[in-house]
Amino acid sequence: MNSFFKTGLRRLCGILSILVLSASAYAEDIRIDEVWTHAPASGRDYTNVFMFVTSNQDVAIVGASSPAAGAVELRSMIHKRGMMKTITLENIPLPAGKRVDMTSIHGYHLTLTGLKAPLKPGTDVPLTLELETADKLRFKADIKAEVRPLKSTAR
Repeated sequence: MNSFFKTGLRRLCGILSILVLSASAYAEDIRIDEVWTHAPASGRDYTNVFMFVTSNQDVAIVGASSPAAGAVELRSMIHKRGMMKTITLENIPLPAGKRVDMTSIHGYHLTLTGLKAPLKPGTDVPLTLELETADKLRFKADIKAEVRPLKSTAR
């Protein structure tokens, strides 16, 4: 290997390590509490995930995934012509220093769609949230949602 290539490779490795360390620092600025879902009703292959999220800086949830589902959608509800309508969002804003309540289907929440197997109360569902800072740096946060029985919606 020539010295020019080695120098370029070292610089690239240095830049990548800075980006990884930056993403780790951002992930430490996010607090995610009381993450839960419920076992879906019989015959349904979807369920909602609820949580509280607090960030030390302005970020947004821009995506999510779970090995338990075909997709995870970012959702909310709107009132339109006297009716409630579910909408899919591109992102969920997390303002700095504010505890965002994502514990109601009438507000921000996640929906697991295309469940690959029934969810059993007392188990956990792994999820990965993809977040983005105001300066477009993306990072991930791995969490687990406690599966509660369908009748239990209390926190």
